Amino acid sequence: MTGRYLAQTSDSVAIVDLSPLTVGHVLVCPRRHYFSGAQTLADAECDFRVFLVKFLQRYAGIFGEFTILEHGSTATMPTTCISHAHLHILPLALEPIIGRMSGDGLELSILDSWQQVADLCAGESPYYLAADGNRFFVARPQHRMINQYLRVVAGASVAMPPEECDWAIVVRREFFHRTLQCWAVGAANEGVML
Repeated sequence: MTGRYLAQTSDSVAIVDLSPLTVGHVLVCPRRHYFSGAQTLADAECDFRVFLVKFLQRYAGIFGEFTILEHGSTATMPTTCISHAHLHILPLALEPIIGRMSGDGLELSILDSWQQVADLCAGESPYYLAADGNRFFVARPQHRMINQYLRVVAGASVAMPPEECDWAIVVRREFFHRTLQCWAVGAANEGVML
């Protein structure tokens, strides 16, 4: 792999975030345009679900415990600065993140599986997802949250001020390069490609 790519297939890609909040902050994205992870997961012709599950297994072996975050948009309600589906994977514990989301007034529903996440695309309304691959918490915000809300929530769990969470303003090259190094060492030690 070159550049920021960690793993890829013809349908899906895992890349290092351009402004990682921590070492190990990566994005998993479909190559074709979808507005949300739910929409991507619902497409049986796309390998995204299989790729994601395999990637998360590899990721856990290298970075340990992780949290998946997503701000899912729809065609009628794009709610993010980037309307292309992308899941943030960070080596953070889930509990502080869902605690913060609840504390911010978001009502969280619990889902049981990736299939139930895929079913979110039927709702045609934006959502926030916080998950660890086994537990899935979803909120449907009733009002507009602050810009880059989930980055701010993740940043708070590592004591990062909100103004430093904006990917377009603060670039953390050292986290970026350390993520690539950790992945290369971990992948070489495991000896298995996706």
